[in-house]
Amino acid sequence: MNECLLTLIATPELEERLVDWLLEANHEGFTTFRCQGHGVHADRLSTAEQVAGRQRQIAFWLQLPEGEAEVVIRGLSNSFGGAGLHFWITPVLAGGPIGSPASGETTA
Repeated sequence: MNECLLTLIATPELEERLVDWLLEANHEGFTTFRCQGHGVHADRLSTAEQVAGRQRQIAFWLQLPEGEAEVVIRGLSNSFGGAGLHFWITPVLAGGPIGSPASGETTA
């Protein structure tokens, strides 16, 4: 099965709950980082965010098989449906530790 990168976008208030959910579901290899959302519906913004014109968000990256990503999305929908989570899935062409054959490196 093909590897993919699952990106999740959440509000900072959901960060700890999502981390706990992912760890409890045995998804131990993921990355989180703070980011800013632009063009978000005004009703989802605090007054400070409306003035700044952006929303504070947390992004999650999970590299996993495509079928597993779909299972994660279904589980998140059951546990966090209506919480404002956003996701997308992109293919991973190569990845792994630098210097390993799995990284897609070629030698001349």
